[in-house]
Amino acid sequence: MKCTALVKALVGICVLSSCTVLPEAKPIDFYVMTPMPVITTAPVVRSHIRVATPELGDALQFERIVRVANDGSIVAYPDAKWSSSIASMWQNWLLEGLWRDSRFEQISSAQQGFDSQWLLAGRLQAFHIEETAQGPMATVRFDAQLINAKHRRLHLSKSFVQQTPVASSTTSAAVQALQVASGDVGRQLLDWLAATP
Repeated sequence: MKCTALVKALVGICVLSSCTVLPEAKPIDFYVMTPMPVITTAPVVRSHIRVATPELGDALQFERIVRVANDGSIVAYPDAKWSSSIASMWQNWLLEGLWRDSRFEQISSAQQGFDSQWLLAGRLQAFHIEETAQGPMATVRFDAQLINAKHRRLHLSKSFVQQTPVASSTTSAAVQALQVASGDVGRQLLDWLAATP
């Protein structure tokens, strides 16, 4: 009886003091991509573009922000994630950029199933922090494909890659560098789409 009473007393103390035997879950910081730079004063040069969900490199299958070491190992930044899957985030980021850029009109996602003349597809091969001889670099590489959707034929393809130094070892510095590198890739990609015959 005394043992049972002691257990009950301990349970009551824990409840009253809001104590727990489980460690507190660390808060997760969620990050989004900043909008890419666009042109808003040029005339329309291409329309009816669908944007596909990109294929992903092996290190990019989840929402984690990752660093690739010199030995090829992949380490995720703790307590931080992208706001959605990288594939979905990249597709939405491209859609938003195309919508804001005055050189393009009639933009849709591949999931909407609208008829379009062009399909922008590709593979996001790199979207991570990479250890290099010059220090940590945010590396973004998108292998773009412009497909003639009417004829189901590859029209043109081009690889866009950019590296930006990471200012410090913090997660926010890594995200900022990835956003800068992505912005450069996005600007080059849109200029290519506008100039491609």
